[in-house]
Amino acid sequence: MTKAFRPPSEMRRLRASEAAIRATLQALKASGLPVDKVLVVGGQVEIHCGHVEGRNEPEKDGDLEQW
Repeated sequence: MTKAFRPPSEMRRLRASEAAIRATLQALKASGLPVDKVLVVGGQVEIHCGHVEGRNEPEKDGDLEQW
């Protein structure tokens, strides 16, 4: 679904509430995602999550035998 284009005169400012930011941070914490940084500039909020450890891929060693 695409958003309809609105001319600048019809645009509204959206601002994240403190409760919404707290709920988002709690959900990230509950899911185990590390939060590296939270930036708040005016009405915009950026949440940067850290690296999620995945399973280790086997090293490509050209079929060398383990010693």
